[in-house]
Amino acid sequence: MTALVAIPAFGCDARLYAPIRNMLPESVDMSVEIADADSFAGSVAQLLARAPERFVVMGTSFGGRLALEMTLAAPQRVSGLVVIGSGPGPVADAAAGRRRSSRLRAGEADAVVAEMAAIISHLPGPNGSATRDAFVAMARTQGPDVMARQSDALAGRIDLWPRLSEVGCPALMLWGKHDQFSPAADGLRMSAAIARGRYVELADCGHFPTLEYPEESAAAITHWLQDAKLT
Repeated sequence: MTALVAIPAFGCDARLYAPIRNMLPESVDMSVEIADADSFAGSVAQLLARAPERFVVMGTSFGGRLALEMTLAAPQRVSGLVVIGSGPGPVADAAAGRRRSSRLRAGEADAVVAEMAAIISHLPGPNGSATRDAFVAMARTQGPDVMARQSDALAGRIDLWPRLSEVGCPALMLWGKHDQFSPAADGLRMSAAIARGRYVELADCGHFPTLEYPEESAAAITHWLQDAKLT
């Protein structure tokens, strides 16, 4: 069996990956792990303590950044990396990130979630509206305390572009063409910077490919797993 550790996006849970779970090969044992430390170092420690000795790691957005950081922190344990909509660069506006954390703690969680939901998916796509609604539902379940700590971690992102050459395992960058949080160009650039990197882009898709285009996402992940001889 191939152990696949899947890490959801900011404010999300296992529902982010539910549509693709049964589309992956039977030899893939997927577990979904949520990290909620207030730093990436703390979240990496949380996840590595729960993970199998050897595993493939996959993450979306916040989770994609964590997946990359786990790969850099424990390369001997990570056999494959899937990053969905998450660039390796530093935080663009740390002050804005801290304001988001403050708003979450000040009772403005609904407003923060609504602002993000408005651009989380590609609304003209076939599952755009359903994806937006799913994000809101997941965020309400996670609650402002968890999201505030995740927001703190996001506000402290450092530049990992110079370290991408350290990623020696097979890596898949899966992106929606219309991602408004993480430019698709970053995914393509990442795939070129990683020795065994591959880039797949989905048209008419936003930030959450596994919800917006589950069949296409599962097919891309499955093909990559098989081609990389990870399953």
